Amino acid sequence: MTNTNALGSRSSQGSRKALKAPIARGLGDTSSREARNTPWCGFCRLAGCAANISLIVLMYLEYLWAAEWAEIPAHCATLSDRTRLPPLEIANCMHRFTFSDSMLRGNNLALFAVIGSCVAVAFLAVERNRVRRLEQLLHARLQALAEDSFAEVTGSEAVERSLRLLRRYSWLVGFAFPGVLLLVPFHLERPFLHYSSTALVVCCMFGGVCTYVAMPLGVAAGLDSTDSSTRSDDLARWARRHESLRPKCWGIVAVHVALPAAAVLHQVLFIDVTGRLFGAIEVFAILSYQVFVALFVLDDFGAEGTELKAAEHDYPVKSVLKSIEPVLKNVAIMHVMGG
Repeated sequence: MTNTNALGSRSSQGSRKALKAPIARGLGDTSSREARNTPWCGFCRLAGCAANISLIVLMYLEYLWAAEWAEIPAHCATLSDRTRLPPLEIANCMHRFTFSDSMLRGNNLALFAVIGSCVAVAFLAVERNRVRRLEQLLHARLQALAEDSFAEVTGSEAVERSLRLLRRYSWLVGFAFPGVLLLVPFHLERPFLHYSSTALVVCCMFGGVCTYVAMPLGVAAGLDSTDSSTRSDDLARWARRHESLRPKCWGIVAVHVALPAAAVLHQVLFIDVTGRLFGAIEVFAILSYQVFVALFVLDDFGAEGTELKAAEHDYPVKSVLKSIEPVLKNVAIMHVMGG
């Protein structure tokens, strides 16, 4: 059994080197710099999430409060008329109460462009730092497993799979963050470009969420292994944070299931209540991405290798969520009371 594990470990060294080489050249020796700058990444992440959430919620609340809706075309009046329309025309029938429609009001597009650009740059910077830190921990773990002839092959395979998924996640969110700015030139008055850009950004962001959650970090870190000789405490803590993130992501999945269901319901009934429900779920889907990104602040503040107390560890995210709770309640109340 020992010889089998040793042979399996040696046989996969070539693929490990292939995974390690291109990333190592781009990273350099930056572990000490990243550890020193990590808390500032956390504050920058929270500031960006707070700015985005405030912008989205306030823009949408002001849109609902003004109640200056654009006219719905006459050919959208009945279900039989709508079913005969091409897809773009059907989508145009449902523009009222959507966040895309609120972006066209006043100077909202310019405001979205300015704040969104700053936040996109901040998110790209802090995520690059966080992903780089995790890559370093995974490569260190892979090296330790390669040098241990008694290490289990499953651990090495989990590390390699985590690295592949992490690289895929990095590409997906790397496009999604700046890709949101495509909605500024490709707004609702350019329907084909608008809906194409929206679909692309949503696929990238939601795909990034699913890809990150799918990483087997627990197995890669050896949380269930009895052999602690090659285990990294930093990677183990990161894996525990990753496991605690997974249940929260089911909320994002639920919102993305509810959104098309609400769209179908509104298409059939086509009344104000279903329109407001569809708009509210759309806004919550957008906000779910901000909450997902905000939750990574635990990695930013926890990456220095010190174990924080639970209350201190969760405080930054809880403080942001607590500050926006009254605003989110106002959104729900305005929908129920009809704006």
